[in-house]
Amino acid sequence: MKNTDLEPPGFFSLPQLIPNTSENRYFYKNGLSKLIPRLKLKVHSEIEDCFYLWDIFSPKQSLFDLWDFRYSWYEGYKYKPLFYTIYENKKPLAVLPLWFNLTKKRYEWFGSNWMEDNTFFVRDDHLIDLLYAVMPAPIHINAIISKNYLKNKLIFSQLKQDEPKNVKNISQMHSLADLFATLHKKSRYHLKADYSKIKAFNPRVNLVYSNDLSYFAKLYKMNTQRFAQNSEDESDLFENKRKNTFINFIRNSGIYKTKFVEVYIQNYLAAIDLIIEYNNFYYAIRGGNDINRFKGIGNFMVYVEFEDAINNNFSILDCLQDDNGWKHRFFDRQPLYLFEK
Repeated sequence: MKNTDLEPPGFFSLPQLIPNTSENRYFYKNGLSKLIPRLKLKVHSEIEDCFYLWDIFSPKQSLFDLWDFRYSWYEGYKYKPLFYTIYENKKPLAVLPLWFNLTKKRYEWFGSNWMEDNTFFVRDDHLIDLLYAVMPAPIHINAIISKNYLKNKLIFSQLKQDEPKNVKNISQMHSLADLFATLHKKSRYHLKADYSKIKAFNPRVNLVYSNDLSYFAKLYKMNTQRFAQNSEDESDLFENKRKNTFINFIRNSGIYKTKFVEVYIQNYLAAIDLIIEYNNFYYAIRGGNDINRFKGIGNFMVYVEFEDAINNNFSILDCLQDDNGWKHRFFDRQPLYLFEK
């Protein structure tokens, strides 16, 4: 089987793909020499099969572990899923859930490189080596949670540092005073000062649980208008597939909840953010604001959302990857890793 085959038919025996030669000696260590002859590989593309495998292996701890969220990206992009699955008889032991990005001409995680908190779906860590041996190329799998559990695995030495996540553990915080105690003096000052500045306008803050797409329409308008004024940057929501994907995962909410945070000043929408809540995680997904008219509105939103998350007893406020020049002021940096070949 060639690495560039997009959909290999049927099953392939692993000894056929990884023959027991001196070149492949590494793969026949750690008891795998007895296991490999019993294993087969199948690449699944039927979405029902992919859902079945995802449901078995996903830890379902993070938003990005949820099929409903990932499936929204499949609906938006329509890239063919390719779930590389290792079987012993009829029992799946390991799955590498991929799709092929037709634009970038490479394999990625199912759901695109926008996904975070990625892990390897295996019954036993030794099987990660076998996924490495059978994975296709060119491949770019990013935002892998931990490097530690891959220790002594072949892929371990080839992982690169990815853009870190921006998170804050708020599980032991009872008020914003607890948050302020963790911040650098300058960051704490600007957060309080900008909050007071906007508060002086007597803003109306709406926190609305909803999958009503009229809220997203307002966010889309504000987000794209702001970035349209900046020739050096551009909102990814200008891309129709990305816009439709956001619509999909808002519409598909249920296991996770979508919330919109709106701030009106004298009946003028000054800012709107999209929040997703799941399993003690409070995710700041995307927003739009009129920073030109209301200086400090960005920090005001940070203040409001930290307060909301703490008051509602969430454990982690996750502001995702991409620092955008400000997140490091208020969040801690959680390392992530990527692999390419």
